[in-house]
Amino acid sequence: MSDLDKKIIDIFKDVAIKKSLTKKVGLTDRALPSFIIDWLVSRYMDQNGNLNIGKVNTFIEKHLPDRTKKQLIYDRLFKGEKVKIIDAYKVEIDLKRGEYKLLIPCLDINNAEISSLIIEENPKLLLGNVWGIGTLQYTLEEGKEGRVSMIEFKPMESVKIDLDYFIQARQNFTLQEWMDLIIKTMGYNPNFYTEQQKIWMIARLTPFVHPRINLIELAPKGTGKSSVFSKLSRYCWLISGGIVTRAQLFYNMAEKRAGIIAFFDTIVLDEVQTIRFQKPEEIIGALKGYLASGEFKVMGYQGTAEAGFVLLANIPMNADNRPKSKFLFETLPYFCRETAFLDRFHGFLPGWDLPKIKKGTLEYEGYALRADYFSEILHQLRSKNTHLEFVKRHISFPSEAYIRDVKAVESLTAALLKLLFPNLNLDLDLLNQYCLRPAFLLRKGIKQQLNLVDPEYSAEVGKYKLLE
Repeated sequence: MSDLDKKIIDIFKDVAIKKSLTKKVGLTDRALPSFIIDWLVSRYMDQNGNLNIGKVNTFIEKHLPDRTKKQLIYDRLFKGEKVKIIDAYKVEIDLKRGEYKLLIPCLDINNAEISSLIIEENPKLLLGNVWGIGTLQYTLEEGKEGRVSMIEFKPMESVKIDLDYFIQARQNFTLQEWMDLIIKTMGYNPNFYTEQQKIWMIARLTPFVHPRINLIELAPKGTGKSSVFSKLSRYCWLISGGIVTRAQLFYNMAEKRAGIIAFFDTIVLDEVQTIRFQKPEEIIGALKGYLASGEFKVMGYQGTAEAGFVLLANIPMNADNRPKSKFLFETLPYFCRETAFLDRFHGFLPGWDLPKIKKGTLEYEGYALRADYFSEILHQLRSKNTHLEFVKRHISFPSEAYIRDVKAVESLTAALLKLLFPNLNLDLDLLNQYCLRPAFLLRKGIKQQLNLVDPEYSAEVGKYKLLE
């Protein structure tokens, strides 16, 4: 056991997990988010880091079945048993019948009953893919078809979070140890990355910890750009391919219901080349307003939200593993290439500078933080204003600086501060090297691409000055 592992266990005893344990029970082969896997393993791991594999497998068979076990669940329901199932539930509205329909993916059921009370308490169910524990039962009334119904639902929640403890715990780690802890918690082997690559990996988390940070990442296939967003946090909504509507994103006028932007911290458009916007001019128009101010309008409805947007796309590479074209944003769909739209993104992450995910990047056998705990920490850090105040006190921009550059650099720097120095115990050299400079480079990536498309945009972000 490494010294860092011992420190993690000592300081984060209740929320430390041995990452290799998930492989022992085959959980990494299941299409499950990391926060579900870590929650499950932690239930049956003792204080010495040993896992009761038998109990884990029994729990999985009973409460977390795959589709091959659905007939066994049907049989239990048919015999009158109330069955608790962990799944990513979704509710749809059948306007013709005037009723809600519950979708239970692992059982291939798309018309189960659910009470309006459960939906009122858990409105995210209307958006879909809400992981939780649902209590199901089967009823068969004379003259009617038998139906499965959900009688209770508990969304998956982490252990009780003490954010102040997490922030103060930072003082027990060196910067390199803390960076390695974050990388390991994300599910990767820190020994496989250079320091700069670690910073770029951690920069992927900035939309999780600071409101309305918008990123673009272009990378070749296999760099793991979508896995972090799809598996780490229940506060992230990932859209991969298909048609996206204004009602889905912002507000559904027919159902008088807010869209996903109101319920999640981060909205990710993965493989954005394959995504189609229904009436793209309306969606891009609404997005431009939202990305700039956090406000959006749909017909007569006006709303606000705090979610950040992330665009992910694959990019063709040459033999030297560099982008084939200097016009990087030409890989984005046409409706996403408008300069006024792209200017509203804070940073551009060069995903080709990260190694492809190979066996070595994932072969981490030691300890890290539970993903469900860490995702909750990231969520709670969003409401901390002290880090942005710290940035504004110690960084000065000239009066002629472009306001969007200033806001982008300030927000990204504050987010990196929350991740790397949550206790704000650092000097100006560390602030500059690990937070401000990376933020500056992220914003510069946006400016350089804008300049290639329209020379009216400067390729430079501008100068800044550190203040004691």
